Formats: sequence, structure tokens, C-alpha cells
Amino acid sequence: MNEYYNVLRSVNLFKNIDMEELASLLTCLDAKIEKVKKDGIILLAGDAPKYVGIVLTGQLHIIQEDLNGSSSLLSVIEPGEIFAEALCCAGILESPVTVIANAHSVIMMLSFSRILHTCPSSCSFHTKLIENMLGIISNKNLMLQNRIEIISIKSIRAKVMRYLESLVLKQSKNITIPFNREKLADFLCVDRSALSHELARMKKDGLIEYKKNVFKIKMSSN
Repeated sequence: MNEYYNVLRSVNLFKNIDMEELASLLTCLDAKIEKVKKDGIILLAGDAPKYVGIVLTGQLHIIQEDLNGSSSLLSVIEPGEIFAEALCCAGILESPVTVIANAHSVIMMLSFSRILHTCPSSCSFHTKLIENMLGIISNKNLMLQNRIEIISIKSIRAKVMRYLESLVLKQSKNITIPFNREKLADFLCVDRSALSHELARMKKDGLIEYKKNVFKIKMSSN
């Protein structure tokens, strides 16, 4: 696992935990490395989630299907980010979402029960680990609330501006989004063609600049 330590150091789950303890920590959590090919399924809707995953390389998509078979992109998971923690914490027996690899990926799977309960040897890092997990789940809930707010907005222009503005605090003036046009349209719950036309109009109106998936807000739409 040494080749992935630089990524693991950036994982919020291990925040304020001495990296010298990382090897014993991962053993305690029954960590397993899995390599997944593009379009490979990590967690299928209907399955019982038992593991918290960490993306080491690649990219994952969390998608949800409705009764008509239409899928919606809920989230993109990048290296250093974790997934399935809220599902495990809630004790859900059947996952409502599917986690799929959007590229060849390497992930680390951790036993949630071992994260939640201290081991017999009472490892010194375990209390901090649980605190970090609670913080991550709280932040994910805020992100979910933000997306609900975005998709409830009627106009495409307002949706785009609200989404980009939500990323300004996390990034510099040049905002890199984790979506191509198709996935961005899916994320915003709008038609792809309509989104492309609106982006062009927003650029012409001097609201934004963009090149591929790098955006810059030039002025507010209000």
C-alpha cells in the first residue's frame, strides 16, 4: 500500500492522525485494495453496503435510477474522497444508488463496523477516526442540500450560476468542474442541448468564460 500513501494522507477520514500509525490503522480496519475497470460496478443498487470506500486513483460516479429506468448522476468521487459512508452509517439494507467506475480505478475498502467500534487493543487513533467520520457525513449532507437547492431552480442560467458559485469558495477564480457537458446536464437535471445553448449565451452576455470543464465567473447574473 506504500504507493498510495500520498493519497491517503489527503483523506479527511485520517485527518489529525499520525501517518506513522497508518499501517496499523489500515490493518485494524481490514483495508483491502481493489482494482476496477472502467464501467465496473463497486456497489449495485439493492445490495447491502458494508464497506466505506476510498478512491486512490481514477474516478467513480454515484448514480440513481428511477422507476422508468432513467439514471441521474448524483455525485463524482475523485482520488482522496470516500463513498458509501452515509449508507453504512444509516444501516441501510438495500443501497438506493449504484457506484460505478468512470475510469480504470483503484479503491480501498474499509470495514465500516471496524471504523465505528473500537478494537480490543483500543488503538489511540480510533476516537479521532470516528470524529472525522461524523464530520465527513455532516459535510456530505450540506452538499446534498446544496444540490437539492440547485436542481429546484427553474432557469438553466440560474442553475449554472448557483452551481459555479458553490465551488468558488473551494477553488480559485478558475473553477474546474468534474463533468463533461453530458454529465453536467445530468447533474443539473436539464437537457444537454439546452445547457450548451445557455452556456454560449452566458458567455456572450459576459457572465462567464469557459474552456472545456474550466470555468470563470466574470459577473453575477443578478
